[in-house]
Amino acid sequence: MATSLLTTVENRSSVDTLAEAVHRPVQAVLQKRPELRTTLDGTWLGHPLHAALTDFPVGAWATGVVLDIAGLGRRKKGLDDAAFTAHAFGLAAAGVAALAGLADWSYLDGKPRRVGFVHAALNTVAASLFGVSLLLRKNGRRGAGIAASTAGFGIVIGSAWLGGVMSYHYGIGVSHRAFEQGGPSGFVPVLRNDELVEGQLRRVVAEGAPILLARANGRVHAIGDTCTHLGCSLSAGRLDGERVVCACHGSQFRLRDGRVMVGPATDSEPHYETRVRDGQIEVRKSGLNGAS
Repeated sequence: MATSLLTTVENRSSVDTLAEAVHRPVQAVLQKRPELRTTLDGTWLGHPLHAALTDFPVGAWATGVVLDIAGLGRRKKGLDDAAFTAHAFGLAAAGVAALAGLADWSYLDGKPRRVGFVHAALNTVAASLFGVSLLLRKNGRRGAGIAASTAGFGIVIGSAWLGGVMSYHYGIGVSHRAFEQGGPSGFVPVLRNDELVEGQLRRVVAEGAPILLARANGRVHAIGDTCTHLGCSLSAGRLDGERVVCACHGSQFRLRDGRVMVGPATDSEPHYETRVRDGQIEVRKSGLNGAS
């Protein structure tokens, strides 16, 4: 049943019209505010911010539901107040998590964008139900408030399943070099030195590892070629000083050590040592001992 539901969402092209109405303005805002984009992407954190923030609303709402259950058939103001506080905190946290989620979603297209849109729509419905629940409780209608928040939490569970699909089925938020081979432990030749000119980006493969070669300011640099964000080849990008800018979504990596400097990527690239021997550029994994 779950597979059928996912297939239905993936192939529902009618979702695209609604998704595009949200996607376009979100992209426009993030493109104008790169500092906001980098913050929401989680580049500073080392992994996507959205994944870290979602624990707060889900945990708070789950706590509120448990407190509601514990208070059934009783009139204990302490339990009622605690449940109200938990649900209110969850609603506030959901708003922050949604901003980070929108940033992640803004880079997607095709089936992942559709699934992500439905995921966000379900979360919006759930958050609305929690908001209604708080209003009902405030007005003394505790039973109706519990019904609304319980329904909202049921929708959150379904939405969380779609969130899992985004990560584990599509690999959104997962480093796209996670399963690549580690590269050569000793120096191996990968390209003739005269084939790499100043300012050029070249993709090579050494012992199964895709590697980006770049000559900047006369020096040869080597880092991983697979963008950790969504797997694009960095060799299709461009140089900006001693940084390489991904052609797909603008992530920037420092050539001297592979560190991610600008998101949406959150994970850095592996770095390789380079040398020129007998007219050949040779590379090996960084940080290894040996003759050079």
